[in-house]
Amino acid sequence: MIVSSFFPGRIRLRNEVFKDAEIYAALYAAVGNHPAVKKIERNERTGSVLLEYIPEKLPINKLLALQSDLLALGKLAEFYSAKNKPEILKKIKEIESKL
Repeated sequence: MIVSSFFPGRIRLRNEVFKDAEIYAALYAAVGNHPAVKKIERNERTGSVLLEYIPEKLPINKLLALQSDLLALGKLAEFYSAKNKPEILKKIKEIESKL
């Protein structure tokens, strides 16, 4: 998983895993209800997700605390297949619980 752009208020992630509708739906459910999130947008063709948020409601130290979980998700996404899809969905749920 590649963070192709990041600055306070906006993160864009890219990976083939985001072409999977079930994984995107899990990600959307995990972060979409957070009070800081303004918009989540997916480009299914390119496998990218844009997350726009209010930086004051989701400070950088909170994101940094999730760094190891996000890196683990990225590693799982690198080897995305039907076989490891349940692990990816589980990791997304873990991240949701920590937000």
